[in-house]
Amino acid sequence: MFKNCIKAMNSHIDSIIVASYFVIIFIVGFFLSRKNRKGDSSEFLTGGKTMTWKQTGMTLVAMMFDPGIMGNTALAFLWGFYVVQWNAVNIWFTPWFAGLFFIGIYWRSKIVTTPEYLEKRFNPAARGVFSFIMVIMLISFLSYGVYNGGLLLNKLFDWNIWVSIIILLALAGFYVIIGGVKTMLTLDIFQGILLLITMFAVGIVGFVAVGGFEGIKAITIIGKGGVPLNSIIPPNDFSLKSAIMYPTPTIFTFCVIAGLSWIVCNFGMAQRFLASKSEAHAQKALVFAGVFNVFTLLFAYIAGIAMHKLMPDIQPDASFITLLLEYFPVGIRGLLIVGLMAALLSTIDGLLSSAAALLNLDIYSRFIKPGLSEKGMKTATAIIQIAIVAIVLLIIPVYLDSGGISYERSAYEVLLEFLGSIMGVLIAIFILGIFFTRTTAKASFIGMLVGIVLGFYLLNFTELNFAHVGTIQFLTVIILGIVGSFFEKPKSLSELENLTIWTLPDVKGPFIGFKSWPGLKIWIIALPVAWLTISLVWEWYVKN
Repeated sequence: MFKNCIKAMNSHIDSIIVASYFVIIFIVGFFLSRKNRKGDSSEFLTGGKTMTWKQTGMTLVAMMFDPGIMGNTALAFLWGFYVVQWNAVNIWFTPWFAGLFFIGIYWRSKIVTTPEYLEKRFNPAARGVFSFIMVIMLISFLSYGVYNGGLLLNKLFDWNIWVSIIILLALAGFYVIIGGVKTMLTLDIFQGILLLITMFAVGIVGFVAVGGFEGIKAITIIGKGGVPLNSIIPPNDFSLKSAIMYPTPTIFTFCVIAGLSWIVCNFGMAQRFLASKSEAHAQKALVFAGVFNVFTLLFAYIAGIAMHKLMPDIQPDASFITLLLEYFPVGIRGLLIVGLMAALLSTIDGLLSSAAALLNLDIYSRFIKPGLSEKGMKTATAIIQIAIVAIVLLIIPVYLDSGGISYERSAYEVLLEFLGSIMGVLIAIFILGIFFTRTTAKASFIGMLVGIVLGFYLLNFTELNFAHVGTIQFLTVIILGIVGSFFEKPKSLSELENLTIWTLPDVKGPFIGFKSWPGLKIWIIALPVAWLTISLVWEWYVKN
């Protein structure tokens, strides 16, 4: 009888570890929430400017992952190692570019949300439309993340999928709704550490299982893009109708556009670096997070390639989970799954918090009920967060009814295509505002609307590659915004103070980021050179 009890305990030990983690997060979240809920509404919604660059960087890393962890493993399973190049813009371009130009404007304009900048620079209409688009994007990503988490717990432990979904939403919702952003950011620092441990462990085991460097070098399997799975160079397909995921031309066009959009427009990310102690801390955090993001994802891509070689017949979206189940012992596996749950919760809490803040600050308290008291702001935020949870629960059945994941296509690809259809518009409107003093509100607003409609049409009624659609959207908004501005009077330079790189009283443009962090100059050179070297050395190694 005793042996039977031990056997039963071993079969459920991973479930016990994960359940214990949920209990710990609930308890810690409860005490942090009690401590932080006494702060003012600004701190409740933004976290206050208290985070060091290391702390902010870790929360950014946590936000950058899942559902991207399993999704990127599936991408590598199907397409190969080269898809890392679409993430690599977070090393060689987007962090230092955002730190050089955008962070300084955000800091000096004293914005709380990214759409707030658009009202100051253009008009309330631009802010409202942008906020609405951003909320749709965040809730869509939130629904996908919660669904993935429920599916993961269902597949690993045979937990009821709806029970799993409700646990994840209730846990993240609890400490975000009660404790606000500061509680969320504090928990995300530790959850980011757990995530990194899991990624390193899974990547290393996948690396060993496939035979190390020599095993990867020996892979001759051709991915969906027509290049070997071990190649780091994207396929050279210049067709606008290419069916390839991120061919070479899109790395330098759409991937840059989407990377900037995700970092500087997405309030889920901006909410984190705006909580930094200073402009310099925010800049350093972005560089830190960008480098960590890419090198950590290398482990996810190695896991995907390893699983394609070892188990080519499994579903792409199951590759990460299968590696966990097949190559780790009971107990260790449970601890690593905790890292995945940490990634899920850090994404869920960030998306829930940022979507609610946008709906409250940029729509409800701005247009519907202005002049809310401190208590009213907190109450409205909590009610909006509860409403978002309800909306997510209504959306999830769409995923459940979809009939599962295709062997030829990963669910993450579908999500990326959707995000790609709007990201070009989001970053274009910010570039018009920050880099050009001549651009006007009406022209930029019209450009944004035309870009949205054009993207929807091209994505749904043509055969254009979604990455090219995003690039076309971006160029359309930029051109219409610039040309249209010559038909109306622009704002005066005094009205644009602290809103463009050319109108800052304390620093002469355009390279405004050097004032707060002179050391950024080194990273602008070192990061692109380092990544180019890594890519060339890797490609030379696998081909010789």
